[in-house]
Amino acid sequence: MKAYKYVFFSLTLILPTTICTEDCIPKIAIIGGGIGGASASHFLNELFNNNKLLKIDLFEGNEIGGRLATVNINENNYESGGAIIHNRNKLMKYFAKYLGLEERNMFADERFGIWSGNEFLFEDSSYEVVTLAKLIYRYGLQPFYLDRFVNALITDFHKIYELQDNGIGFDNVTSLLSAMNEEFPQWLEESIKDRLSRMGYDEQFIDEMVKTTIVVNYGQSTDIHSFAGFVSVAGAGTSLWSVKGGNKEVPKQLISRNKNIRVVPAVVKKIIYSSEDDRTFKYILYYIDEENSQVKKSDVYDVVIIATPLTQDQSMSIEFVNFPNDINFKFPGNYQTTYATFVKGQLNISYFGLDYPIDNILSCNPEKSILSSVGNLCSVEGIKSDVWKIFSRNPLKKNIINKLFKKTDEVKEIEWKAYPKYSTEIYANKFKLYDHLYHVNAIEWAASAMEMSAIGGRNVAILAYNNYEQKCKDIHGENSKAYFKRKKSVPKFHSEF
Repeated sequence: MKAYKYVFFSLTLILPTTICTEDCIPKIAIIGGGIGGASASHFLNELFNNNKLLKIDLFEGNEIGGRLATVNINENNYESGGAIIHNRNKLMKYFAKYLGLEERNMFADERFGIWSGNEFLFEDSSYEVVTLAKLIYRYGLQPFYLDRFVNALITDFHKIYELQDNGIGFDNVTSLLSAMNEEFPQWLEESIKDRLSRMGYDEQFIDEMVKTTIVVNYGQSTDIHSFAGFVSVAGAGTSLWSVKGGNKEVPKQLISRNKNIRVVPAVVKKIIYSSEDDRTFKYILYYIDEENSQVKKSDVYDVVIIATPLTQDQSMSIEFVNFPNDINFKFPGNYQTTYATFVKGQLNISYFGLDYPIDNILSCNPEKSILSSVGNLCSVEGIKSDVWKIFSRNPLKKNIINKLFKKTDEVKEIEWKAYPKYSTEIYANKFKLYDHLYHVNAIEWAASAMEMSAIGGRNVAILAYNNYEQKCKDIHGENSKAYFKRKKSVPKFHSEF
């Protein structure tokens, strides 16, 4: 009898915990296999402590990597999407180190000039002291003041890493920015031109140096909001790198190495919400299978993470079904279309009035010059080439390409809806769209960059984990509290860099 009581007592201790463990591991759908979706999946796996019961279905209708992609020219690969990473982007550095990927420094010995459509307004020199003298002659000390200011902003920006290390997530973009610096949300409502003018920078400097970075990075002008403007300026520095082998290797390997992920090659068309009671929320997806083009119904999910743009100008839109009528799933705004034209050939330097070659021609007046930038490329392996990448707002006609190049061996064009079309109106702002339904790409409306998407992915992972933890506490009480306390493991990495 004593033995029976002992076994019964032991089961009462063990059985509820076992049941709770299973109930408190969600089945998750992630829509989108770019850097945002990859970041979310990685940190969800970390937060759930690599638990084998965690199941993540990742839906991607194109190639894994999203807007991180490469193009093959003459049997070498070149970055066709997101190309540069700032040296102080700690998540991207963490991912590269975690995956054992090699960093490739960029622009070390390259020369650039700012092109107005008629003439070069500024050219750097192969001698640093000459470049500095030229900067001071044309712009005074303004470039150095702005550089110091942007570095201070990056220091404030870095607060997000410690907050995320401590498991703090944010429901919307405004609160995330405010946690870095309480002034950051205000910058979403003021153009970079107005902001810099109020700070005392003159019009020539803004319309040449600052505008050039925005034209090259975002295909837009100085009417974009200040936060995106400062991110663009930060991306024009010299401490830049990319991943050897291609930046897309980061999302590809984060996803392929995660044993809890099943990749579903499909385009999601509908997200259907189902609620059994006030505490139980489930989601079902309808998707088009890429293998046979058939519409299929997914499994039931506890959590859905959308890691793709949701504006109406996207080719693959998602319908939200059975949600309460007062929930607004209209996503205003549009994405800026950019054309990347790759040409293997010999640049016609006389078109630009040059007597000598230059590596990067950056436009401050794309309306007049037609071009946003022209740059000589290294392959993703770091091999110098005679391949050029031309960014433009419209497709380049054949006669323009023939003027730009003395000869062409190969031409390829890629059209991207590359980043939001920025203004001083706030559009998408919510990471949490509804109960256990999240949107990573909301962060892009603050600024579009690999690091921003990675931060957005990690923020949503923390939100999803914290919200699901609370759900389990509500349903299972103290047993789930002990379970989540045992599982709580937010990876701390930033102090290593």
